[in-house]
Amino acid sequence: MRRIRVTGRFYIFVLALLVIAFLILRLLLFRGTRETVIMMANASQRQTVDCVIIRDETVTVSDSAARVEYIAAENSLVSQGDNVANIYATGYSESLLSNLENTRKNIQEYHKQLLANIVDADLSRLDAVVNLMALEFKNLITRRTTGNLKIVTSQLETAMVNRQEYLRQNKRGDNKLTKLYEEENARLASIQSWRKVSEAGRSGVVSFYIDGYENDLTPDALGTLSISDVRAVLAGDNLPNTRATRSGGIYRIVDQNKWYVAVLSDGNTWTPVVGQDNYFMQLEGFDDLGFTASVTSVQKEDGTTLAVFEIDDPIGPLIYQRTGKAQFSITLTGLSVRTEALYNQNGQMGVWVYDVPGGTFVPVEVLSTDGSIAMIQPLVENALQLGQPILIK
Repeated sequence: MRRIRVTGRFYIFVLALLVIAFLILRLLLFRGTRETVIMMANASQRQTVDCVIIRDETVTVSDSAARVEYIAAENSLVSQGDNVANIYATGYSESLLSNLENTRKNIQEYHKQLLANIVDADLSRLDAVVNLMALEFKNLITRRTTGNLKIVTSQLETAMVNRQEYLRQNKRGDNKLTKLYEEENARLASIQSWRKVSEAGRSGVVSFYIDGYENDLTPDALGTLSISDVRAVLAGDNLPNTRATRSGGIYRIVDQNKWYVAVLSDGNTWTPVVGQDNYFMQLEGFDDLGFTASVTSVQKEDGTTLAVFEIDDPIGPLIYQRTGKAQFSITLTGLSVRTEALYNQNGQMGVWVYDVPGGTFVPVEVLSTDGSIAMIQPLVENALQLGQPILIK
């Protein structure tokens, strides 16, 4: 039997048939499909959104405080263990303080009687300082002059204490004066029995202004913060602990170097991505302040996006701000694709990579779009590469 000899032409013929078959099959499978490729692009974003400021702050609360006497200055730095305020418990009466002031006034008047014919240059100097600071205080209150009322008040208090201590240390031997000082000491002891010194439990900036949200809006609560919670705060509505904190709060100590901003936006126009750390933020009304922010969490619900940004810059005057309009801007560089190549697969946006017949669906996050080109980020790192073919079905 004669053997058939297979030549090279035969193999070329078979290969040609396979190529033709593949082209026909591809035409049948991808009829109506086109291709594009993954490109590189730059995009600038600027969004103005409603925001809620969340601080790491600890509130000292007292349900039995009848009076608070501030020791630390408002918006000053304190260390753990520093005296912040004197808290007078229920049972304390303002009449106790009034009686003490009357006794001190009687002491001062009696001193004047005893010293009527005696020249005391030091006392005269102390009196002059008190009178000068009292006049400055009066002028500020009546707006006849301008200045810092808090500083002038502190200077007046210091001048009065200095004069009082001088009189105490230089008192004359007189039975009536001795009884008046004994009366003063008794009244002081009565007041102090109701007083408790409150110390700072941590280091930070102290503030005596409480808005009530301090125990609800904390870094520890960020994991459970919802879109409805943010909407409630923006509307000024109470959260679970708001009313109690607002009524019983005495002061708060704030970490000024790490704080957060929660924002609500239309998920169709802007979706920040966790890990983006080069946002620039400004709050309306504070145009001279700018902060660098990074995205720590993002959640979506019914077309609304809730994004939380972390800021490590000093908070400054925003220690008193809870809500506002914030502007976020960022310049992005990354992978992009024509918007017509984006597809929604069971609620997840993605692209069809042309690596096998029919393509492979790769989920992506759309960072920005101008209507024709979309900047994207694959949910799986390195799942997309520059120049990779993408199907447009």
